[in-house]
Amino acid sequence: MFETVYRWFISLYGSNLAEHLSGWDESVGDYAKSNLFSIIGIITLIIVSFACVTYYYLLNHPRQNRWWKWLLFWLLPIATLNFIIAFGITLSEVHADNISSDLLPITWLNCLGFGFTNLIISALLFIIISFLIKWKSRNCKYSPY
Repeated sequence: MFETVYRWFISLYGSNLAEHLSGWDESVGDYAKSNLFSIIGIITLIIVSFACVTYYYLLNHPRQNRWWKWLLFWLLPIATLNFIIAFGITLSEVHADNISSDLLPITWLNCLGFGFTNLIISALLFIIISFLIKWKSRNCKYSPY
């Protein structure tokens, strides 16, 4: 599921990195390694869900019920955190030489593109989950709209 969504943005980070994140192993000639798309996707979903629940049900204060506070203090920092996680995981794979030689060259720019992809997906998830769960919030049900 996550792999399909991430592959929509493949032009941002390249097909070689996508193959590596799918678990391609040159020595076996098959996808035998861990699927990092799923791991990064699950981490992103957990962080976004936790942030939305915190905003709408734990914090749930009238002073927070402003669209710009939702955007500046919640959506942007959560999306940036998920960018850093995706960029860091992929860059550590490059530095650790865990990438099959037939997929090279993968550079830090590919990792940056994947981090940006995760930022976009994180922001979209944040918006979707917000609209799904905000209706039962007492004070923040009209945020962001």
